[in-house]
Amino acid sequence: MAFLEKIGWRYWVLAIIMGVGLPALATLVSVGPVWRFGLWLVLINGCLAIGVGRVIARKLQPGWWLLIWPVIYCVGAWWFLPRYTRYFAIVYVCLSYLAYGLTQAKIESKS
Repeated sequence: MAFLEKIGWRYWVLAIIMGVGLPALATLVSVGPVWRFGLWLVLINGCLAIGVGRVIARKLQPGWWLLIWPVIYCVGAWWFLPRYTRYFAIVYVCLSYLAYGLTQAKIESKS
């Protein structure tokens, strides 16, 4: 169990569900492109990227864990979503890193 904690299994499970499972479900249910872009890609995944960055910073986890979610999302987008959605992986890395950095700065200023 110590090995699973060391590699951040919770982040991997969340990334697989949200990065591969949700695009597969959106494809099966035939979610329209406007809803897929507006609600799912921008709002839900953007908030997830920010939340992951903040949690990783607060729990003082390794910074490379910020890449787990965007890389898994990129795989899911490659398989199930249109070509333009792959570029959102870069946006999610930037959002996660920004939230991580701002949270780190806030933590350091308190101490």
